[in-house]
Amino acid sequence: MFDSDDLSAVDFSAISDEGLIDALRTAHGAAAAAQAAEVFAVRELYRRRRAESADPGPDGVRGGEFAATEAAVALQVDEATIAALIDIGIALEDALPRTRAAFAAGRIDLAKVRVIVDNTRAVAREVVADLEPRLLEAAGRTNTLRLRQAARRWAARLDPGGTRRRRERRQEERDVRLRAVQDSMAVFDGLLPAPGAQTVAMRLREMSMQVCASDPRTMPQRRADALVALADGSGQLRCQCGRGARCPKYGVPIERPRRPLIQMGIPADTLLGIQESPAFLAGYRPIDAALARILAEHARFQVIPEQSDIDDPTTAEEAAQWRPTPRLEREVRAVDGMCRFPGCAMPAAESELDHNHPFDHERPSRGGPTARTNLAALCGRHHRLKTLADKEKLPWAVWRADLERLQWTAPTGDIHTTVREGAKYLFPRTDTGTPAAPYLGVQRSEQAMAPPRALPDRPTAEEMVYPLNGYVVVHGQLRRIPPEDEIPDDRPEPARNRAQ
Repeated sequence: MFDSDDLSAVDFSAISDEGLIDALRTAHGAAAAAQAAEVFAVRELYRRRRAESADPGPDGVRGGEFAATEAAVALQVDEATIAALIDIGIALEDALPRTRAAFAAGRIDLAKVRVIVDNTRAVAREVVADLEPRLLEAAGRTNTLRLRQAARRWAARLDPGGTRRRRERRQEERDVRLRAVQDSMAVFDGLLPAPGAQTVAMRLREMSMQVCASDPRTMPQRRADALVALADGSGQLRCQCGRGARCPKYGVPIERPRRPLIQMGIPADTLLGIQESPAFLAGYRPIDAALARILAEHARFQVIPEQSDIDDPTTAEEAAQWRPTPRLEREVRAVDGMCRFPGCAMPAAESELDHNHPFDHERPSRGGPTARTNLAALCGRHHRLKTLADKEKLPWAVWRADLERLQWTAPTGDIHTTVREGAKYLFPRTDTGTPAAPYLGVQRSEQAMAPPRALPDRPTAEEMVYPLNGYVVVHGQLRRIPPEDEIPDDRPEPARNRAQ
């Protein structure tokens, strides 16, 4: 409907909802093509400067070493950003011709290009030839987070040894940093091995739950205060609701600090060393089999059997109860892996279980049953979206196509399908989109092991299409968008039942 050259003259207030979505896609494609032009231009500048200093001699200029400096000064950006663009341009030119063409045409943006480049490094050319078209196809139908997940999983299947070597080298770069910013604030960040980082994240979340829902602090503020409490030795977060004895958390003893649990899904045959399929670390996604077996040495296991639609062991009495049994809740969370809304990366263990067909509290026999075929994990934000849609207050629609697929229909009529992410790791043979790796075999995993807890997964700047890290959102409702920042509801259960 739109040409990228005409977008500036469009009266967006006069076009339909479908037209707005089409305009968004056109504008995004134009921006991606502009990103590609920037990458190719700076890559060519680097090539020319490198050719000019091909034979520097003693104490001479090493090939192209100041090309990034030259471009950074011209664009008024930092040299590290330019160096990354040059590096991506080199990878596209040397090994990824299909990705380069798709990028130039605006079919994929810089964020997705980076995912493809990152996950094809050190992979044999014959493997890249098979992997690249699959990654491009996935890039066209999913967001950056999900593409990164698929790319890591597929690369680990095709090259498990290389994945392990890259992980071991990367661990040598671990660090924690402090950087001053304006308004008497500072940024505290670091690079940690995934298990250690998730342990820290889980502990901060646990401490954030030590206060009631009326505490005036947001979840990000609670996490920040919890980090300071860990460092100053107090090890606890005190409620600031100001209600004294009326606070639900008043008088609740603070548990002694313990090592937080992390959730990992691993097929039984991988755990035993028969296969080398990647495992699933909640809050991080794929990890190589060797690391998974190291973590499993001190793990508490729960067996999750593979089941079909027709062998659901839920009894009629269990199906008529609103709350699922511990067994059913554990299995649904483990197999779903994360929130079932399109593109959401909130781990299932930190999400709510939702009845796809709403449960009828007054007449349970006429509502949706509490069964594995009618339950899915949804984070607090997207559970609210579905609840409003069920009450016809939002023009969204949700339909369960089968045990594996959940379909979401947007207000414009676009249909988005999500699948059970955890099942791809617990039962690898069901992951039909994964490139085949003949030397790994195709043995069937009849059962899988998983500890019971998951961790929050927070998108970082590298998951974003544009460099907006540190941008402060002003409008209150927009600040509630990240699922991990939703304040949990700690009202008594009957009130929550009525709200379903």
